[in-house]
Amino acid sequence: MLYSELFAAALRASRKRELSAAVEALIESSFGISRTRFWIQKNQPVRDATGLRRFRRRLQRLLDDEPLAYILGAKEFYGETLLVSPAVLVPRPETELLVEKALQLLGRGKARVLDIGAGSGAIAVILALRSRAEVTALEKSLPALAVLKKNIARFGLRERVRPLAGDLFPLRAERFQMIVSNPPYLSRRDWRRAPATVRLYEPRAALEAGPAGTEALARIIAGAPGRLEPGGRLLLEIGRGQHRAVSGFLKGAGLRERECVRDYAGIERVIVAQME
Repeated sequence: MLYSELFAAALRASRKRELSAAVEALIESSFGISRTRFWIQKNQPVRDATGLRRFRRRLQRLLDDEPLAYILGAKEFYGETLLVSPAVLVPRPETELLVEKALQLLGRGKARVLDIGAGSGAIAVILALRSRAEVTALEKSLPALAVLKKNIARFGLRERVRPLAGDLFPLRAERFQMIVSNPPYLSRRDWRRAPATVRLYEPRAALEAGPAGTEALARIIAGAPGRLEPGGRLLLEIGRGQHRAVSGFLKGAGLRERECVRDYAGIERVIVAQME
């Protein structure tokens, strides 16, 4: 069998043309070849029996709707490759908008930043790499915290990113110039309607907030004034149709909404608020 024939057979098995890039990634990772090398030798016979067995196992996982990131154990986010596992969410493009806005606001100055629900560390790691921020990354799931620590070590950020086990806010009373979070914001109804690749594999606690979907957002906003320095900013990723409710939470907490950033689909996705 040629590599090109293996590729074509996998696509026929999937019956989904949109999986072509995923199948290509599985071939590259299973046989330990680069994308360029794959296309150079696509018409050469497959002689690596171990690689072939590895590819077939991984392909079955893909056909069973498991996210490619979990199969490969890694996901690219904001130009960097982060380790991931089923203990953490797969980093998404929408969250890059949150990171981009945070980096704009941080500029070149030093700042203490709190990342609530850090997961894999996607937000915390990028902020530490691309700014002078010192980040406290808070995560309540111990398996997720283990992935977070691996990514901190992977990028040599032990002096810049502090991982903590906890929910919402650190136990020690301290204030920050910025708080960022991509919290759970799916309602129970949203969760039931989520694609199988999400419902079957990604951690429900990191996605579903409760009946309304805004429960975690409300708790973070209520506690933020006690943890932000004067003039400090709160950046939150939110779900479709949640802007109005979040605006009400901010007003009730005495925080001033500064900006709402829309995502690539035009959905209101990132809220920027400020401590007066």
